[in-house]
Amino acid sequence: MLERILKKVAQFSDEKPFLMLLIILIVTILAGISATNIKSQTAFEKMLPQDNPIIKTLYEVRDNFGGTDIITICIKLKPSDSSDKVVDIRDPRVLKAIKYLEDDLKGIDGITGVSSPVDAIITANGGVVPNDIDTVKKIYNSLPEEQRAKIFNNDFSMVVVNAYTDAGGDQKKLMRVLDDVNERIEEAPFPPGVEVVCTGTPPMRKLMDELMKESQSFTTVVGLIGVLLVLFLYFKKPLSTIMPLIPVLIAVIWTGGAMGLLGIPLDMATAGIGSLLLGMGIDYGIHLMHRYEEERKKKRPVKEAIETAVVQTGTAVMATTATTVVGFLALTLAPLPMMANLGKVCALGIFFCMIAVLTLLPAMIIIEEKYIIPLIKKLKGGNDAN
Repeated sequence: MLERILKKVAQFSDEKPFLMLLIILIVTILAGISATNIKSQTAFEKMLPQDNPIIKTLYEVRDNFGGTDIITICIKLKPSDSSDKVVDIRDPRVLKAIKYLEDDLKGIDGITGVSSPVDAIITANGGVVPNDIDTVKKIYNSLPEEQRAKIFNNDFSMVVVNAYTDAGGDQKKLMRVLDDVNERIEEAPFPPGVEVVCTGTPPMRKLMDELMKESQSFTTVVGLIGVLLVLFLYFKKPLSTIMPLIPVLIAVIWTGGAMGLLGIPLDMATAGIGSLLLGMGIDYGIHLMHRYEEERKKKRPVKEAIETAVVQTGTAVMATTATTVVGFLALTLAPLPMMANLGKVCALGIFFCMIAVLTLLPAMIIIEEKYIIPLIKKLKGGNDAN
């Protein structure tokens, strides 16, 4: 049964290679469009079992009391050559900038509350910021010691503002909130000698999102270069080097499309799927290409050689794919959602590698043998005649 199906695939590739390419191109375009719907997932609670009492309670608290994620905005002294620089974080200019920032942050959709220890000084001064640092020091010293310890650090070089957000696991909303917060920070009138840095869980999630995307691109490119080098050393021909790789790249795009279609997010586990599939899927193309070249060395016609390569290699490839897919699907039983996602993506990816290699690669080989090589020979013959 399998051999009959593989033989028909080989015959179709031999008789209509350009149609096969067109079909795969259309599928790839649709998959590429679907891949744009992939969502990044950096929320720690989403990486844990959603039916766990701890996670369910977190959602209940968030629904009833607003945001549980805190954006910590650190205002601290920094070296400056300005003659007007701040040397004590209690400087009224800093406090006025903090008050301005607090009021500005409250207007952001997604920020449920803003608080700062500096509010105690402003309250003690009748609701306004003191105009001179001596007044600030006097008010500060009059506060209870326990309260003073929560306002500034020991050497008066740092103070923090806390902004609460209800973005939760909504990655898109969180990114927008953080962008708005950073924009408000840029607009705040902080004097020279002061820098403002966002930290806390939400900014770390944004950093993780950026690093995941950067890692995905970087590891895929490095993997691609490494695979190309190995293929060139093995086949020693430019076309033979590229052809086994193209179906795997197509499979990576199909996998991205499936992730977008099935709602599988890009997280810490799935970020490196590109390089993983390059390393695992390239084997199929190498086996098929090698078997085809063996048949051609026996002086067999192109049609017979491609049929033998697809049928004989394809049977083994399908068996290998089945065992690999089963192994990856076992990960879907893991209690951690990101491990389950990795299992799904790898199983889909390796299956797509098999399909792409057994359909696209034979068509590309036929096009090379029947069209590209004769054209190159014809061009060379014409040049020699001249």
